[in-house]
Amino acid sequence: MARGSMAAVLAVLAVAALRCAPAAAELPLVEHPAKNDGSLSLLVVGDWGRNGTYNQSRVAEQMGKVGERLDIDFVVSTGDNFYENGLTGVHDQQFEESFTNIYTAQSLQKPWYLVLGNHDYRGDALAQLDPVMRKLDERFVCMRSFLVNAEIVEFFFIDTTPFQLKYWTHPKDSHYDWRGVAPRKDYIANLLKVHTSNKDSHPC
Repeated sequence: MARGSMAAVLAVLAVAALRCAPAAAELPLVEHPAKNDGSLSLLVVGDWGRNGTYNQSRVAEQMGKVGERLDIDFVVSTGDNFYENGLTGVHDQQFEESFTNIYTAQSLQKPWYLVLGNHDYRGDALAQLDPVMRKLDERFVCMRSFLVNAEIVEFFFIDTTPFQLKYWTHPKDSHYDWRGVAPRKDYIANLLKVHTSNKDSHPC
């Protein structure tokens, strides 16, 4: 897993474990109530968009079985949704070939909450963020940074790929789509401001 995706994993799981701080108003909020019995089940996956190759189809099959057994509520994707270089646009066939046509199990027909990884930024990063993707597959809920309120836990999804300075200064042969993010220091400062204001308004 790339460092950007690993950082996203830590951001999602570590913050989700801390239930004491409610949502920051600046982050888009998605309400996803827990089950009637108060329970919540989910799957977490990352680095998956490979047109069914590199064992993606086999992993998808097992996800379907586990998802059925656990009666999952949703799936979390920590980034690198489409390899090697993201999507070329909203009409890229890879969306169907790596997502819709792969995760076909009935148990996986639940919302997928996604953030971008460094490989996603190597293509048209805005394509995955475009609401039109939900019209192509209603499960696909991808935003740059947002909050899912599941009643018993809150999941903070933070796009940490722009935090990695080397992607800006030493991209090697890759091109990164920084639209909506540049300048980097402003992006990071704004996210920190959201976190600080949330902490000050809702102390533990």
